[in-house]
Amino acid sequence: MNERAIRITHTILFILLFIIGIVCVGVSGYLVGDYNKHGYPKIHRAAFRDRLRITLTASIWTVVWTLILGIGFQVAGHKPTFGILVHLIPIAIGFILFIIGAGSLTGLLQGIDCGKVGADVPRCDLNKSAMGVAWAETIVLFVTLIFIIAIAFKARAWGGVHRNSLYVD
Repeated sequence: MNERAIRITHTILFILLFIIGIVCVGVSGYLVGDYNKHGYPKIHRAAFRDRLRITLTASIWTVVWTLILGIGFQVAGHKPTFGILVHLIPIAIGFILFIIGAGSLTGLLQGIDCGKVGADVPRCDLNKSAMGVAWAETIVLFVTLIFIIAIAFKARAWGGVHRNSLYVD
């Protein structure tokens, strides 16, 4: 990949991550705040609390790091400060956090029907939305990881990852 292709792909991926992350922060943050104020669902009280909080943590982590890496790469992309490992580590951590959050929310909400009369889960539709947005963020994080790993392999072939830049010529 040439420098222009890397810059365009990086920009698109990180804008997507940022936008989806903001939506996830909003939905999961609202749910955590609402449940803290009015009480968690009667069934699986601790499970809802823990799963929503890990999803909120993952989305805050991803939003902060995509903002730092996105702006930093545009400003100082050739510097080691925004190199391959600096991208790989926070994105991998975000991916792991989202796999945990989205997977556990899916397992928790799997047998719950929001349309069923008498469902004991207030804000059930928002819980399902949080799960969907978390999976969307997980997929984009996975694609971003593949992108960064591909650049790392190409950098290794062209003089090693120690070059510290995402740009490989």
